Amino acid sequence: MEQTISNTRGARIGKLITKSRSVEMYLTDGDLFKMEGDHRMTTITCLQGSLWVTQQGDSMDYLLAAGQSVTVNHTGAVLIQGQPEGRFELVPPQGSLN
Repeated sequence: MEQTISNTRGARIGKLITKSRSVEMYLTDGDLFKMEGDHRMTTITCLQGSLWVTQQGDSMDYLLAAGQSVTVNHTGAVLIQGQPEGRFELVPPQGSLN
């Protein structure tokens, strides 16, 4: 399944592609994607371009290039931004997508 993602101003910021075990997104123009709640053990992998990733409770920020990953290790907000654009995959912990 594929759907367009828009920001609060209605501007298209990417596509959401739902797979059986993961979600793939493409962010353009430096827009942000925000996840809230408990996403511990979710892996964020940069597939194309570069991404800036920060998570609540972690003093580190991560700049990912294509092929690099980071795993969410705290509850709370996670922000992902294209630098200036990037395509990434979110893989939740095993058993959390049905």
